[in-house]
Amino acid sequence: MVDRIRDDWARRRPDLDTAPVAVVGRILRAARVLQEAADAQLAGAGLTRAEFDVLSQLRRHGAPLRPGDLTAGVVGSPAATTKRLHKLGAAGLVRRGADPDDARAARVSLTAAGERLVDDLLPRQLAADAELLEVFTPDQREQLAALLRSALLAWE
Repeated sequence: MVDRIRDDWARRRPDLDTAPVAVVGRILRAARVLQEAADAQLAGAGLTRAEFDVLSQLRRHGAPLRPGDLTAGVVGSPAATTKRLHKLGAAGLVRRGADPDDARAARVSLTAAGERLVDDLLPRQLAADAELLEVFTPDQREQLAALLRSALLAWE
């Protein structure tokens, strides 16, 4: 698909260097494929990958977090985080409590049900992610991870 896009532009606008599309286009397409695969894997639990990422972040941290801290650790806006927290709260997976350091703020924590759900889903999600990455050799996975890490450190 990306090659076809570049070919189409080469015919229409041969003056343009479409080399960035070879990388950026493929990263965006790969992200979409990975997102759809994760969402399909988690659909049985009634979660999206983004919601699972919020739950996972709370589980990894092991202590209540401010909503802003959750936003910083996942993909999305503060509004998206708020929407996810409302859905997860209504499902009984997270709860909001007062922030002991700031009466105007809240902290979010996992409920026991949320913790059990993450512990149940995480091994399956990791296995599904690993299966998707089997198209690469172990060395290629390490190289790709290093390249993406370098890019993200520069961009973020």
